[in-house]
Amino acid sequence: MNILAIGAHLDDIELACGGTLARAINAGHKVKMLVMTDSAYKDFNGVVLRTREEAMDEGIKAAKTLGVSDLEILDLPIKYIPYNGDSVEKINKVIDEFKPDYIFTHWIHDTHQDHMNTALATISAARYKNNIFMYEPFPPSGRSYGAYRPQAYFDITETIDAKIESLKEHKSQHAKYGSDWTEAVAGRARMRGFESGYKYAEVFEVVRIDLKL
Repeated sequence: MNILAIGAHLDDIELACGGTLARAINAGHKVKMLVMTDSAYKDFNGVVLRTREEAMDEGIKAAKTLGVSDLEILDLPIKYIPYNGDSVEKINKVIDEFKPDYIFTHWIHDTHQDHMNTALATISAARYKNNIFMYEPFPPSGRSYGAYRPQAYFDITETIDAKIESLKEHKSQHAKYGSDWTEAVAGRARMRGFESGYKYAEVFEVVRIDLKL
């Protein structure tokens, strides 16, 4: 199968579905990560928090830690990813070329505008695809007025270590949030695992699923 994971920034995909992608790679499936921005950014005072070179280097290393060699990074503006024909067509092109069987993207009610618009653009671009899943948001984003609905659980017990190691490759973000960040990610996965009868799990809200009996 071909599996496409779409994220606004370098680290979003690893954070939300890195364990799922690593397990898919281990099972022999083809995985592509599509990131909408180069993920360099400044704070509101203009202080550089992550350079383009840092973000790209971290993102490539993190993908390799998961076993993913197909990482495509687009050139949309960070903090200003649009939901319009430009973003939809960029994703549409990748879908047409890669022909994914499963698509993972952000939650449409995420509080980060880049995440929300990426999700909306993905759903529009994937209008002819049946298997679309929105991954669970994680702080500092995702504290929405609406409730995320965990509907599909995936066992990542065998790949939780790869997921955490991939996040540690994002050294600039790990320095920003500290070890509490990765500990919290592992804790969330443990909680989702407990809910579903696994040791560690990732969850998804379903947009559409092709049910076969």
